[in-house]
Amino acid sequence: MPISILPFNSWLYRHLLLPLICGLLLLTVLHLTQLDLVLAQWIFQQEGNTPGWSLRHNFFLEHILHNGGRHVVTLLSLTLLFTLALSFIKASLKPWRKDLLLLLANVAISILLVRFAKEYTNVSCPWDILQFGGSKPWIPFPNSLFSPMDLGQCFPGGHSSGAFAWVALYYFALHQMPSKRFRFLSFAVILGIVFAVCQELRGAHFLTHDLTSLLLSWVIATLGYGVVYRPWRQRQPSTIELPNTVAMRV
Repeated sequence: MPISILPFNSWLYRHLLLPLICGLLLLTVLHLTQLDLVLAQWIFQQEGNTPGWSLRHNFFLEHILHNGGRHVVTLLSLTLLFTLALSFIKASLKPWRKDLLLLLANVAISILLVRFAKEYTNVSCPWDILQFGGSKPWIPFPNSLFSPMDLGQCFPGGHSSGAFAWVALYYFALHQMPSKRFRFLSFAVILGIVFAVCQELRGAHFLTHDLTSLLLSWVIATLGYGVVYRPWRQRQPSTIELPNTVAMRV
């Protein structure tokens, strides 16, 4: 199947700038209005205003969705590595190799970037702040960067990033099975939302923590696609050719 590169305007405006601008605007609104804290307070009240968050050690949330969720991400990673290794052995998988390598790089960079950011953004988890029975003041990012206190390592959301990193599946499917690209994207987003809600109910993260992980993952995947396929070389409208069907615009 011939591969056509994503048109430059589509890559730059629809896939990169539009999500980035909308994401940053949403995060800014949540920061300025303190809706992040308002939502966390509402969740905390629904759980009975119990210091330490009553659902923090809930069996389903902690062991099934949190610990079990890590195993799901590990299984996805091992499956990717196994398929990539097979592409060097089976001729039928050879056309997948470049996109598998891109997928691996995007997922790894997204997860590592979130992990690196958590160490330097100096942001507390909800269960650590005074409003919820903790001992630290609520200082959200980016104000936390200028605080002399050691507040924590909770921003961006780590658990949800393990799922959101797989939004890069969209770009893998874009070339290998374009009609299913939104299904792959939906899988990663829905799994990430499940992980995010789990942690927010446990008091581990605010909403902006997880939204930031999603935004970072999408931007990394889109930039990664740009580095590998250089869509700026495709100044004219481009198509993806499908067997026995009319060519589909991306």
